[in-house]
Amino acid sequence: MNSVKTMAAACLCAVAAAAGAESDFRIRDPFVLVHGGEYWLYSAKAWYGGKGVFVRRSADLADWTPMKVAMNVPKSVSPTAVWAPEVHTFGGKFWLFTTITEKKGEGVRKMQPMGKGVKPGGLVPRGVWVFSSESPAGPFKAVKDGPVPPPEWQTLDGTLYVEDGTPYMVFCHEWCQVGNGTIEYAPLAPDFASFTAPPKRLLDAKSAMPGAGPVTDGPFFHRSAKSGRLYLVWSNMVEGRGYCVLVRSSPSGKIAGPWTKDALLFDRDGGHCMIFTDLRGRLRLTLHQPNKGPLERMKVFDLEDDGENLRIVQPK
Repeated sequence: MNSVKTMAAACLCAVAAAAGAESDFRIRDPFVLVHGGEYWLYSAKAWYGGKGVFVRRSADLADWTPMKVAMNVPKSVSPTAVWAPEVHTFGGKFWLFTTITEKKGEGVRKMQPMGKGVKPGGLVPRGVWVFSSESPAGPFKAVKDGPVPPPEWQTLDGTLYVEDGTPYMVFCHEWCQVGNGTIEYAPLAPDFASFTAPPKRLLDAKSAMPGAGPVTDGPFFHRSAKSGRLYLVWSNMVEGRGYCVLVRSSPSGKIAGPWTKDALLFDRDGGHCMIFTDLRGRLRLTLHQPNKGPLERMKVFDLEDDGENLRIVQPK
């Protein structure tokens, strides 16, 4: 059986795995940074009304400190939502990537349709902003007054990926504007305030697998310590299954690919995941489940990487 079929079989047999740790507070798009012998959990107000990013800390992924503000949206911006914060370390700094939706109005960039059948009336100014700090607790300050991807694009869910010492932003070009969402990547300038080359397309949503919808959410990368293979996990609405986590891999270990076809990693009404190594050296995956407000909670799973495939480990 080839590696793609093996990956699909392993993923499908594990989708019923139970979480190894979970929160009792509402959270979407959880992101965990392991730093200084602790877990740092970043979040924003679910869906709408957010004006910043918050952080909690824990020693065991179960008991969390109260939320503290890590970033306040700049006063020059009138936000309607803040989504999907991630914090990464690079070059001795902490970098916060987050999605900000702004109110429509004079002086705010206008979004135009960029795909077949897309109507302009529902498009709102939304983009991936970058902030930096000397501490994982913040305060995080914007590297520029606006999103880093093209301002005329409706973008979301930016993440940091580093290859051969070069930092890249990987982000979603939203399906609302293009009809069929894509995941794009571009190299970042040293100050993370701009791209040094135009974005390149990594994938489009509907081509992922039979039944895949137009949504691209939450890209995140993991490199296998066993083989150097590069995995991409992301989320889509798959027909008959709902909100899911998909996985594909690049055997070359390069973001340029070539990439395998996608397989299901988790299909139990949960997604927007990320991967981290815990304080005991175990590979973990976290996501929110279910995908319906106000019920969303953080779930944490054990993850196995055999060098060719990722799979969620069935609890014993």
